[in-house]
Amino acid sequence: MILQLNVNLQSIESLPAIIFLILGLILVFYGRKLVKIITFIVGGIIGAILIYEYIIPWLKISEPFNYIIAFLGFIISGVLAIALIHLLGAVIAGYLTYRFVNPYFQDWMPPLIIAVIVFAVVLVLFNKLLSIGTAVLGAILVSYSINIFISLGTIASLIIIIVLAIAGAYYQLKH
Repeated sequence: MILQLNVNLQSIESLPAIIFLILGLILVFYGRKLVKIITFIVGGIIGAILIYEYIIPWLKISEPFNYIIAFLGFIISGVLAIALIHLLGAVIAGYLTYRFVNPYFQDWMPPLIIAVIVFAVVLVLFNKLLSIGTAVLGAILVSYSINIFISLGTIASLIIIIVLAIAGAYYQLKH
């Protein structure tokens, strides 16, 4: 028995397009806050799991107190993750800069100096760079999802990306 399935290809593509459109608009205007919320939650979950798996068995405490300690670990680890995201972003930027610039020099010292400068700039300007980066990423997602529904040209897509990225970065930097 052969099953016949009538599927409209446009309806299959429209669901991811709608999701990308919504996610893109959220990233454009609330990307920095979204990243910090996700960082807090992921860092908190990792901390709570580590405390629950390794510290609580060592302490040998009773049922209600182990959940309280795990919850406190969640809060402390989440706050620590938000505090360390600046440092982690700066370290990654410095490392990638060193790896990218190193082949262009004969000695290791100039790439290291450039990487340290990039590290310092990213560390100081992390929130501003995060706002701009999430606004640009969100604008790209919005343009991509619009292109699924309506085939825009390259110029129209670029205009949408630029306008949304500027509006989103401005909004995020002001709030």
